[in-house]
Formats: sequence, C-alpha cells, structure tokens
Amino acid sequence: MPSHGVGGGRRHREAGLELQHAELDRGETWQARAILEALQAGDVERAVQLEHHLLAAAAEGPEEREAMRDQLRAAMLFRAQIDASEPGDEAAAARYQTILTQTCSEKVIRTLISSALLHAGLELGELPADKHDLLTQYLDENGAGAKLKGLATGIRRVA
Repeated sequence: MPSHGVGGGRRHREAGLELQHAELDRGETWQARAILEALQAGDVERAVQLEHHLLAAAAEGPEEREAMRDQLRAAMLFRAQIDASEPGDEAAAARYQTILTQTCSEKVIRTLISSALLHAGLELGELPADKHDLLTQYLDENGAGAKLKGLATGIRRVA
C-alpha cells in the first residue's frame, strides 16, 4: 500500500476529494512501520502512542490530526488484513477487519476501499461487476468529482 496520507500536510484537490499527499522522511517511515508492527503484535497501546507521536509532527492542527489519524489507522489495518490473508491466516485477517470496522469511520473505510478498487481496476483494466458496482457506489457516496468517476467509467465491468 502506498505511503500517501501522512506527513507534510500539503493538500491537493483532485476531482472533488481532498487528498493528503507527501513523501515520508525516514523517521516517519520508521514510525509508520512500527505502528503496523505493534498492531500486528496485538500491542494496541504501543500503536496508539506511536500514532500520536507521528501525527503530532505531521498535522497542522487538531482537526487535521483527527482526519489523518483515521486515514492512517484505516490504511495500516487494511494492509495488515491483506498481509494476513495472503498466506491464509484468516483468523488474523478477521481480527484486523474487526479492529478496522471498530476504530475507523465508515466514510474513511469506503474511501479506502474505493481507492483500492480504483487502483486495481486501473492496473488490470477491468473489475468484476460486483466490485465495479461497489466502486461506483462508494465514489458517489463520497462525493467524488467527475475526474475520478471518469477513471472508474473507463474500467471495464466484467460480468
């Protein structure tokens, strides 16, 4: 999963969605990995401490810190879920999914899933019909602009 969404605080408007975008310096990269490792080890308290430290340095104010916290947590938990499910550790994948749904807002989760689906669809050139429909639904619900919707429309819907 890309390292976009933390650090720096430069904002860009892209097709009606505000995106956080910045390159992570080595310290921030280490902190993000340490948070993920703490979550994977089940040390939620340590993960929260590291998260606070990272966001205090990256965010420009309390509102931005809260938005970034949700985005960071969702991205890391989603990544942990994928990493656990690939080798077949379904118990760990289910645990990460539960933590994701309990600790992140529904809007952030929908945005994360639509980003993953859009990325996969653009990379493959197609998506199964149910995934394509979900992508379209989430883009509509999240108020995506014409540019992102146009990208999704260009992905072939496979029945």
